[in-house]
Amino acid sequence: MMDLATLRQKAEADFKEVGFPTTKEELWRFTDVSRVANAEFSSDWKPSDLEFQALDKITVVFENGKLCREKSNFDELPNGVCIGSILDLVDSRIGTLANQKNAFVSSNTAYFSDGCFIEVTDGTKLDAAIHVVHLADVDGAAFHLRNFISAGEDAEVTVIEEYIGRSGKQYWSNVVTEVFAADRAFVDHYKVQRESEASFHFQTLESHLGTESVFSNHAVTFGAALGRNDIRGKLMGEGGEAICNGLYLLKDSQVFDTHMFMDHAVPKCNSHQLYKGILDDQSRGVFCGRILVQQDAQETDAVQNNGNLLLSRKAKVNTLPQLEIYADDVKCTHGATVGELDEQALYYLQTRGIDPKKGHAMLVLAFANGVLDEVKCKKAKAYIEELVYAWLEKVQV
Repeated sequence: MMDLATLRQKAEADFKEVGFPTTKEELWRFTDVSRVANAEFSSDWKPSDLEFQALDKITVVFENGKLCREKSNFDELPNGVCIGSILDLVDSRIGTLANQKNAFVSSNTAYFSDGCFIEVTDGTKLDAAIHVVHLADVDGAAFHLRNFISAGEDAEVTVIEEYIGRSGKQYWSNVVTEVFAADRAFVDHYKVQRESEASFHFQTLESHLGTESVFSNHAVTFGAALGRNDIRGKLMGEGGEAICNGLYLLKDSQVFDTHMFMDHAVPKCNSHQLYKGILDDQSRGVFCGRILVQQDAQETDAVQNNGNLLLSRKAKVNTLPQLEIYADDVKCTHGATVGELDEQALYYLQTRGIDPKKGHAMLVLAFANGVLDEVKCKKAKAYIEELVYAWLEKVQV
């Protein structure tokens, strides 16, 4: 196993070798990252005065890529919980899940400036959610952020990652998050991305699930001019369950890409994916989900659904659900839809005295609720619903 210095050196060499992907590559054919590849970014740092709303008792705040202890609140933690800067709490497992040789993971590993380290030991059940806030407001900067989450056997933890940017600032957030869920662990993970509308946001999230463990991931996307979530899970212990839900709300000329890969390697595991997109103006969404069921993964139950609602005739979606199955005793389904608002339903609401604007908003919310209803953390759900309402007011549906 490599030490961190060696890992960084190798990753830097990999980054220089592979460079940024182009649309000629299958995994990137719908998303052109030349705006990121051709831009010059600095590592300039300054404090941020961006405001945020603390969602629970434990808050870990990063300003322009570096931990801000003054704004954080994690000094008094229960036994069995360790939180801090990843630069101070190095773990030999860092880089063992996110080890792909590609521009975003390799550059992150080579240059990460900071990130959140969370470890919950065996049997510890943390009641409060850990709110990890990343603030960004430096024009022309690149923020390589590394997050590490580990839940021991029978442990429970809820983590809310939030990315907030100042409007009008163009910067690049390049994030890698590694999640280890040991046997019978429960990790409830949320990501709220509301970066600057001029920024670039890319995240790779890798998870490793042990026997009878549960990893629940909910990603809600509002911001960034160009972005992508690569969400990858490895079900390595019998009885494991991965739940990956997401909602992307795009407007103007935003482009956001979600790539999902769920690897069923052992028997009796479940994975459930529900992603919905609401797109206005000239925005474009991409969803590519792949479920791999290996030969030994008998009695797998895997479901993948992607639904999209277009609010404008110029909005566009590319969706590609995929199943790759090598076992014979499985239950796997997938599906994708792209549609517009139901005019008959809107007419029905109007006949009940509801004006068209409110009727539109009600129908859009009803569509989004399919994902929001799956959010178990009440504080996260209330906060996300507020953000969705605010977004709907801006697009004036």
